[in-house]
Amino acid sequence: RKASRILKRVYEINSDGGLPKTGQTMIYQSGDDGSYQMGYPLGSAQRFIDNEDGTIVDLTTGLMWIKNPVEIPGGLFSSPMYWYDAVNACENLNFAGHDDWRMPNINELMSIVDHSRYDPAFDMSFFTPFPDNWTPYWSSTTCAPWTDGAWCMYPYDGYKTVWSKSYDMCYVRPVRGGQA
Repeated sequence: RKASRILKRVYEINSDGGLPKTGQTMIYQSGDDGSYQMGYPLGSAQRFIDNEDGTIVDLTTGLMWIKNPVEIPGGLFSSPMYWYDAVNACENLNFAGHDDWRMPNINELMSIVDHSRYDPAFDMSFFTPFPDNWTPYWSSTTCAPWTDGAWCMYPYDGYKTVWSKSYDMCYVRPVRGGQA
Protein backbone atom coordinates (compact mmCIF):
# COMPACT_ATOMS: atom_id res chain seq x y z
CA ARG A 1 0.00 0.00 0.00
CA LYS A 2 1.07 3.54 -0.76
CA ALA A 3 0.58 4.69 2.86
CA SER A 4 2.82 1.95 4.28
CA ARG A 5 5.54 2.72 1.68
CA ILE A 6 5.42 6.41 2.64
CA LEU A 7 5.61 5.65 6.36
CA LYS A 8 8.48 3.20 5.79
CA ARG A 9 10.35 5.90 3.86
CA VAL A 10 9.61 8.48 6.60
CA TYR A 11 11.04 6.16 9.28
CA GLU A 12 14.13 5.47 7.15
CA ILE A 13 14.79 9.15 6.63
CA ASN A 14 14.05 10.14 10.23
CA SER A 15 16.57 7.63 11.52
CA ASP A 16 19.27 10.03 10.27
CA GLY A 17 17.06 13.07 10.96
CA GLY A 18 17.75 16.57 12.07
CA LEU A 19 16.59 20.07 11.31
CA PRO A 20 15.87 20.89 7.67
CA LYS A 21 17.98 23.40 5.76
CA THR A 22 16.62 26.96 5.73
CA GLY A 23 16.77 27.31 1.96
CA GLN A 24 19.15 30.29 2.05
CA THR A 25 21.81 29.83 -0.61
CA MET A 26 23.06 33.39 -1.13
CA ILE A 27 25.73 34.78 1.17
CA TYR A 28 24.65 38.23 2.30
CA GLN A 29 27.21 38.52 5.08
CA SER A 30 30.14 36.38 6.16
CA GLY A 31 28.94 33.91 8.77
CA ASP A 32 25.28 33.80 7.72
CA ASP A 33 23.48 30.59 6.78
CA GLY A 34 24.39 31.05 3.12
CA SER A 35 28.00 30.50 4.20
CA TYR A 36 27.33 27.32 6.15
CA GLN A 37 24.29 25.72 4.51
CA MET A 38 23.54 23.87 7.76
CA GLY A 39 20.62 21.51 8.09
CA TYR A 40 19.58 18.03 7.19
CA PRO A 41 19.80 17.45 3.44
CA LEU A 42 17.60 14.95 1.68
CA GLY A 43 20.08 14.64 -1.17
CA SER A 44 18.22 14.33 -4.41
CA ALA A 45 15.12 13.02 -2.66
CA GLN A 46 12.03 15.15 -2.48
CA ARG A 47 11.17 16.51 0.97
CA PHE A 48 7.37 16.62 0.64
CA ILE A 49 5.01 14.04 -0.81
CA ASP A 50 1.53 14.96 -2.00
CA ASN A 51 -0.75 12.06 -1.04
CA GLU A 52 -3.37 13.34 -3.51
CA ASP A 53 -6.04 13.20 -0.79
CA GLY A 54 -5.57 16.77 0.47
CA THR A 55 -2.61 15.87 2.67
CA ILE A 56 1.16 16.33 2.43
CA VAL A 57 3.81 14.25 4.21
CA ASP A 58 7.07 15.92 5.24
CA LEU A 59 9.79 13.30 4.93
CA THR A 60 12.13 15.28 7.19
CA THR A 61 9.82 15.59 10.19
CA GLY A 62 7.37 12.76 9.50
CA LEU A 63 4.45 15.16 9.96
CA MET A 64 1.32 15.09 7.82
CA TRP A 65 -0.10 18.50 6.87
CA ILE A 66 -3.30 19.59 5.18
CA LYS A 67 -2.44 21.01 1.78
CA ASN A 68 -5.31 23.51 1.60
CA PRO A 69 -7.38 23.96 4.79
CA VAL A 70 -9.83 26.20 2.88
CA GLU A 71 -11.02 23.11 0.97
CA ILE A 72 -11.96 21.15 4.09
CA PRO A 73 -15.71 20.46 3.86
CA GLY A 74 -17.83 22.82 5.93
CA GLY A 75 -15.53 25.83 5.41
CA LEU A 76 -14.50 26.01 9.08
CA PHE A 77 -10.83 26.63 8.21
CA SER A 78 -11.48 29.15 5.42
CA SER A 79 -11.41 32.16 7.78
CA PRO A 80 -9.22 33.30 10.66
CA MET A 81 -10.41 32.20 14.09
CA TYR A 82 -9.66 32.73 17.75
CA TRP A 83 -7.01 30.45 19.29
CA TYR A 84 -9.41 28.42 21.46
CA ASP A 85 -11.73 27.85 18.49
CA ALA A 86 -8.73 26.80 16.38
CA VAL A 87 -7.66 24.20 18.98
CA ASN A 88 -11.18 22.76 19.08
CA ALA A 89 -11.57 22.81 15.29
CA CYS A 90 -8.33 20.85 14.84
CA GLU A 91 -9.08 18.33 17.57
CA ASN A 92 -12.57 17.66 16.18
CA LEU A 93 -11.45 17.42 12.56
CA ASN A 94 -11.96 14.21 10.61
CA PHE A 95 -10.23 14.57 7.24
CA ALA A 96 -8.65 12.18 4.71
CA GLY A 97 -9.53 9.20 6.90
CA HIS A 98 -7.78 10.58 10.02
CA ASP A 99 -9.30 11.94 13.21
CA ASP A 100 -6.10 12.76 15.14
CA TRP A 101 -5.48 16.24 13.71
CA ARG A 102 -4.18 18.98 15.99
CA MET A 103 -2.77 22.49 15.86
CA PRO A 104 1.00 22.45 15.20
CA ASN A 105 3.46 23.72 17.79
CA ILE A 106 5.62 26.67 16.77
CA ASN A 107 8.65 24.53 15.89
CA GLU A 108 6.54 22.31 13.63
CA LEU A 109 4.97 25.34 11.98
CA MET A 110 8.36 26.99 11.43
CA SER A 111 9.71 23.74 9.92
CA ILE A 112 7.74 24.34 6.69
CA VAL A 113 9.19 27.85 6.24
CA ASP A 114 11.58 28.15 3.30
CA HIS A 115 13.65 31.31 3.81
CA SER A 116 14.60 31.40 0.13
CA ARG A 117 10.95 32.28 -0.64
CA TYR A 118 8.51 35.00 0.38
CA ASP A 119 4.88 35.87 -0.19
CA PRO A 120 4.49 33.06 0.88
CA ALA A 121 7.63 31.69 2.57
CA PHE A 122 6.85 28.06 1.78
CA ASP A 123 6.59 25.83 -1.28
CA MET A 124 3.21 26.52 -2.91
CA SER A 125 3.46 23.23 -4.80
CA PHE A 126 2.65 21.55 -1.49
CA PHE A 127 1.05 24.20 0.74
CA THR A 128 -1.77 26.29 -0.68
CA PRO A 129 -1.71 29.75 0.91
CA PHE A 130 -4.75 31.26 2.57
CA PRO A 131 -6.28 34.26 0.76
CA ASP A 132 -4.38 36.71 2.99
CA ASN A 133 -0.62 36.21 3.46
CA TRP A 134 -0.51 38.98 6.07
CA THR A 135 -2.64 37.12 8.65
CA PRO A 136 -0.51 34.74 10.73
CA TYR A 137 -1.04 31.04 11.37
CA TRP A 138 -1.69 29.93 14.95
CA SER A 139 0.53 27.49 16.76
CA SER A 140 -0.40 25.54 19.88
CA THR A 141 2.59 27.02 21.74
CA THR A 142 1.71 29.41 24.55
CA CYS A 143 4.09 32.34 25.10
CA ALA A 144 5.83 31.71 28.46
CA PRO A 145 6.01 35.34 29.70
CA TRP A 146 2.49 36.15 28.42
CA THR A 147 0.27 33.10 28.84
CA ASP A 148 -2.71 34.88 27.27
CA GLY A 149 -0.72 34.85 24.02
CA ALA A 150 0.36 32.13 21.61
CA TRP A 151 3.17 32.03 19.06
CA CYS A 152 2.18 32.60 15.43
CA MET A 153 3.96 32.60 12.08
CA TYR A 154 3.42 35.09 9.26
CA PRO A 155 3.23 33.11 6.01
CA TYR A 156 4.46 36.12 4.00
CA ASP A 157 8.03 35.90 5.28
CA GLY A 158 8.08 33.25 8.03
CA TYR A 159 8.30 35.85 10.81
CA LYS A 160 7.45 34.52 14.28
CA THR A 161 5.41 36.64 16.71
CA VAL A 162 2.87 36.39 19.55
CA TRP A 163 -0.83 37.24 19.31
CA SER A 164 -3.58 37.26 21.95
CA LYS A 165 -5.46 33.96 22.24
CA SER A 166 -8.70 35.71 23.17
CA TYR A 167 -8.67 38.85 21.05
CA ASP A 168 -6.79 38.05 17.84
CA MET A 169 -7.81 35.83 14.96
CA CYS A 170 -5.42 33.80 12.81
CA TYR A 171 -5.59 31.03 10.24
CA VAL A 172 -4.71 27.47 11.20
CA ARG A 173 -3.05 24.68 9.21
CA PRO A 174 -3.81 21.38 10.98
CA VAL A 175 -1.13 18.72 11.37
CA ARG A 176 -0.91 15.15 12.61
CA GLY A 177 1.93 12.91 13.73
CA GLY A 178 5.03 13.78 15.67
CA GLN A 179 6.34 12.48 18.96
CA ALA A 180 4.62 12.73 22.34
